[in-house]
Amino acid sequence: MGSSEALSRVRKPRKLGGLALQDVSREEEADSRRLVENIKMLERERVKLLGEVEELRKRARSRASALRSEVAVLQEDEEVLKELLRILDATTDQIRKLPKKSGSKR
Repeated sequence: MGSSEALSRVRKPRKLGGLALQDVSREEEADSRRLVENIKMLERERVKLLGEVEELRKRARSRASALRSEVAVLQEDEEVLKELLRILDATTDQIRKLPKKSGSKR
């Protein structure tokens, strides 16, 4: 086999099921590039989602803190209202115990 014959064999792409091996290699390279781009896109999306999750956590903590404060205020209001009711009940009892006046004039 001469050197020109050997070179012509190397330069000639072999066929594999209708596709040249060069085509398969190009397709694999294109697939690899698409895969890398998809991975990069997914990584950007992951970072974005992690940021959104952290923002939601901050809002949830803030809302929970606000609700705790609101509950504390409501509990204070409850105590004040209970005290007012005790005073009202005591006053009502004292009024009922007052002697009734007979023969009120009109």
